[in-house]
Amino acid sequence: MPSSNIDTQVLFCDLRDEKGDASLPLQADQSIVFSIEEAFQALATADRDYHVIVIKTHSHVKESIELLRKVRKMRPGIGRILITHPMKPFEAGHAAEVAHRCLSLDYTERALHEAVDRAIKAEQLLTQPELRDYISSLGHLPSFPAILVDLDEALRSETAGIKEVSDIVQRDPGIVTKILQLVNSAYFGLSSHNFFTVKEAINLLGLRTIRDLVLTAHLFESMPQTAQWRGFSFEQLQERSVVVSQLAADICRDSGYDRNMQAQARLAGLLLDVGMILLAMGDGEEYHQVMIRARELNQPIYVVEKMKLGATHAQAGAFLLDRWNLAPEMVHAVLFHHVPGASGDSAFSALTAVHLADSLLPPLFNAMGCNLGGRLSREYLTSIGVIDQLPKWEMAAHEVASAMRS
Repeated sequence: MPSSNIDTQVLFCDLRDEKGDASLPLQADQSIVFSIEEAFQALATADRDYHVIVIKTHSHVKESIELLRKVRKMRPGIGRILITHPMKPFEAGHAAEVAHRCLSLDYTERALHEAVDRAIKAEQLLTQPELRDYISSLGHLPSFPAILVDLDEALRSETAGIKEVSDIVQRDPGIVTKILQLVNSAYFGLSSHNFFTVKEAINLLGLRTIRDLVLTAHLFESMPQTAQWRGFSFEQLQERSVVVSQLAADICRDSGYDRNMQAQARLAGLLLDVGMILLAMGDGEEYHQVMIRARELNQPIYVVEKMKLGATHAQAGAFLLDRWNLAPEMVHAVLFHHVPGASGDSAFSALTAVHLADSLLPPLFNAMGCNLGGRLSREYLTSIGVIDQLPKWEMAAHEVASAMRS
């Protein structure tokens, strides 16, 4: 639903100390409130079905982020946008966990329209009844790990250190084993250094990277490959995901983007194809036939998934990650990584990085010989103005692929 549509329901929460224009430059049905309490009252009103909440603030950044966190829990299908001054790195990191888009106070009307469109589009795709019904038919979904609740709380405290995080992680020996297996693999790019403890890994990789690895380890531990499934190796999929993750983060870093975007790209890369495992575990025989048909038609797997199943592994994975309340930007990257042109984005983002990494690296080997990888969208790269940088990204991917084979 476009932001120019008068049927779009927008809740504008103006928390500025000095109020300016009492509306947003949107042709939409706007309700305006001036306090957090009024925002909650408006959201609790049964006769209004808001599509997006926009918060504008100068000095109440922490309170605004917490409001968005509560809105996500109270109304998970609503788009969330924060407009404020340039934030400190830790503020920006916390905001990215809950906001679909953060804009500066000098935003352009076009930027606001795009942010609203983008947030609504993603939420609509993830709340489609057909998708929800199909995912439900797959059976029990992995639950959000309790250990991650404690980790997130510690990281939000801004005072968490290596010891505190290490103590939390070590409560689960299985997770510890999986993390050390991941970081000590050649695929992680740190083969010159062997880690023997979680503390060592945290010290070099950082708290948030370890948090992402805990999440990834839990997901793969909760969905082990069965003897009946032989289409592709879950372990090899995970190893490839690590490589995609590293390359995506490197692309962001080498392109001059901040650590928050690097972190979003890294986690999206790690979880990019978790939906493929969901589909394989849900109905292995049906997914086996999808893979065979993809080979026969010489089409990427996601094209035939949509034809035969009505949903793609990208949608299935994004559905699970959204249900787990993971960062919207990361969920967005997973959702659109095969079809970035459908995202409506007009600038480089974590989605760009994971699309490049997934498309430029060798696809996952599989018994059916079908294409489980991505197909590079030059049209998308052209539309966001980065096509001229493709040669350097191709070279980086070639170097990574060569290292994988050696």
